[in-house]
Amino acid sequence: MTVDGITVPILDASTVYDAASRAGIQIPVLCHRKGLHPTGGCGVCTVEDTTSGRLLPACATPPCEAMSILTDSPAAQQARRDALELLLSNHPADCEAPCQLACPSGLPVPQMLEAVTAGHWHEAARLACDYPVTCGNAAPCEKACRRRPMGGAVAICVLHRWLASLAPQAATGRCRPPAIPPARFRSRMPRPDEATMLALCAEPGPRRVPDVTPANFTRDCAAYEAARCMQCGCRKPDACRLRALCAETGARQSAFAGHQGTMARDRSGAFRFDAARCVLCGICVRTARLMQASIAPAFQGRGLAAHIAPPLGRSWSEIPSEILSACAEACPTGAMALVPSTDREEQKNADRPERV
Repeated sequence: MTVDGITVPILDASTVYDAASRAGIQIPVLCHRKGLHPTGGCGVCTVEDTTSGRLLPACATPPCEAMSILTDSPAAQQARRDALELLLSNHPADCEAPCQLACPSGLPVPQMLEAVTAGHWHEAARLACDYPVTCGNAAPCEKACRRRPMGGAVAICVLHRWLASLAPQAATGRCRPPAIPPARFRSRMPRPDEATMLALCAEPGPRRVPDVTPANFTRDCAAYEAARCMQCGCRKPDACRLRALCAETGARQSAFAGHQGTMARDRSGAFRFDAARCVLCGICVRTARLMQASIAPAFQGRGLAAHIAPPLGRSWSEIPSEILSACAEACPTGAMALVPSTDREEQKNADRPERV
């Protein structure tokens, strides 16, 4: 077999992808993961066999000596781009939250607010100190907040200033440059209806902070405002395989219009499932199967209604935590992720002096 003009020994390779990988030839994959049974469902690993004139999924096609594989032929590249754009058409989610993109210091706003909601005050203060306030009272992050027309923007600037004032010694000095490369691929959440947007918030109520001055701010105020956040951003923005592939191929989220997937979000302890980010690659299903889980994520529904969920009406909390952790680690898009769980001891101490 030849791959891109290089003779590649088949030996005991079970797929074209395996044979090429052993020869040091990289073929992009999304739904494939080492150790799991291949499916070839996403279409990202498409290659062209010039012998047969066919496009083949490299991760699921057995190799044979007569094959002459091209990994980057125009036809293969177009097939990959089409596959990715179809996935993006049903991926109504942000890579970075609008508030983070608008923040001059690059503060990871959703992470800070998530830490506050979970009662992880030290982590929230560390982020606030590592990304200092540089916008005065302009609050561009709040102007970009999707909650703005629904009860007012989350009081991000007030929280930022207040947290930084509580524990200035928490700074680590690891503040990264704020600029996000403008050419970087970014998926964007289309504007859903108000009911859907509010359903993504732990607290649908209106803003209670009148201005950007943190005077008389308390932990209760902080927890309330943080819970109003929609958590638009991805938990794996720099490790998302889908994002990297879209950047490589020039895929566009707007290429295909039509049905948009559900924007529901479920949580169990430190595990969070964001349905809008799921591309139905099945890695979580196969990972759980490999671990011989008795209750595990499964495919539900058919066609456009297909989705990942616990089986037989079960809840995510019924799936063992080690299974959920393994699935979150394996997920290539951030649909499954580990997030800060509520620190009950810190919550109990919420009425103690306002000092972290």
